[in-house]
Amino acid sequence: MSANTPFFSVIIVGAGPTGLALGNLLGMYGLDVLIIERNVALSEIPKAISLDDEGLRVVQAMGLAEAVHADLLSNLAAQYTSGHRLLARVAPTSQRHGYPLISTFHQPIFETTLYEGLTRFPSIGVQFGRTLESFTQSDASVLVSVRAPDGELCQLECAYLLACDGAKSTVRAQLHLPMSGTTYAQPWLVIDTLEDSDASTAIRFFCDAARPAVSVPAPGGRRRWEFMLLPGERAADLSQPERMRTLIHQTGGPSLPCIARSAVYTFSAAMASSFQQRRVFLLGDAAHLMPPFGGQGLNCGLRDAHNLVWKLWLTLQGLAGPSLLTSYTQERQAHTRQMIQLSRFLGGLIMPTKQPIALVRDALFRLVNALPPVRDFFSEARIKPAPRYKQGFFQSKQNASSRALVGLMLPQPEMSTPDSQHRLLDEMLGSGFALLRPNSACVQLGAILTDLPIWSRLEPRLLTVGSEMYASLPRSVDHCLLVRPDRYIYGTFREEQSASFARTFEQHLSK
Repeated sequence: MSANTPFFSVIIVGAGPTGLALGNLLGMYGLDVLIIERNVALSEIPKAISLDDEGLRVVQAMGLAEAVHADLLSNLAAQYTSGHRLLARVAPTSQRHGYPLISTFHQPIFETTLYEGLTRFPSIGVQFGRTLESFTQSDASVLVSVRAPDGELCQLECAYLLACDGAKSTVRAQLHLPMSGTTYAQPWLVIDTLEDSDASTAIRFFCDAARPAVSVPAPGGRRRWEFMLLPGERAADLSQPERMRTLIHQTGGPSLPCIARSAVYTFSAAMASSFQQRRVFLLGDAAHLMPPFGGQGLNCGLRDAHNLVWKLWLTLQGLAGPSLLTSYTQERQAHTRQMIQLSRFLGGLIMPTKQPIALVRDALFRLVNALPPVRDFFSEARIKPAPRYKQGFFQSKQNASSRALVGLMLPQPEMSTPDSQHRLLDEMLGSGFALLRPNSACVQLGAILTDLPIWSRLEPRLLTVGSEMYASLPRSVDHCLLVRPDRYIYGTFREEQSASFARTFEQHLSK
């Protein structure tokens, strides 16, 4: 290895949404990062379209909430219909994490916003037109071979390599990590239109046995249409302009829609056997693929990024041992599996084309609508699993109170500041660890930080919070909370336990 080989703390392969999000989050920690992208520019193809409340919370962590919200269609509902009958309406009223549960965006604009966000960080570089050819790992680093636009092969070195290079990931293939799961037999035609005059802000799922379809409003007068191809149909036939216009019109759209793009996709539900091999990590579509019916594909990539970044930062600073990084796969695989199951379940509601199965589904929905508690469960989208990790980097010894909280994503209510302003909680927590103290407790967190060296090294944000935050927890507690940088609750402690809690946490972090 040459002494002149450029070295980076992190090299990211892929400048899609997950890779760009990683760059922004790593930039918040001041790390030196290189992003390489095989295409010569950002993609102009609008693949992903949905952001949920957790995804927007990650955007907030990047410091880009305002910029992203400028091109967002927020607070959408979802309607499931069969023929002329409304099966279910999902219109969540809760904003437990500070944002609406369903929003849509235009991916090229979203990627541009993330890319422009990187200009805030001199330590983040992006190189387009460069293809990763191969890499080798040692105990201390990863040596990467990259093909430049002129064909020259150059060598780069990094402490960690992050693969965000999509469903056909070169990195995953070279790691020989298999994907296990199911590829749906039914292809779908996806059409993006412009100048849509429909003022409705509801995503519509047409659960019709004759042809399942989906209509998704997007900002800027855009709309996405998705149609299942039926047995015997050819993609080339349905992709003809006149045929696409007919499909849109028959599904309640205009007779002459302005079609911007169309493509045929076969949806997959699959996940890599591991998201990590030594110093190389998989994120986004390189790690998992899921059907679009729950709008979770891009959001899972953002969650991957938020989960991994702070762990890399602590490890690179020498503040954590190697077991912290192994928790990435443990935490993200379990949660991603839940999202895949949700997406497959929703797809199972939409896709039946056999009339007897569709009739049974419709009858079940009529029963659901006759039971208000169950109807409200669907309406508030509580069918989506709450963000919670059951295993990973969390307090191991738990009592009845802590078991209800440890591993749970901290809610994000709007908080009152001392100067009578109102801010979302994360804006007060900073980008690192946070120690929260209920204002009813007697414990003095400032004294704890002075006496215990682990806190002086991590410099957690101290915050005394009132009932607006603690009331949003699943049970009433008077404990202090240690919150991880990705907003998950690591553990809880009482005043008399503060010293032993800190020592145990320090030992856990150093493993």
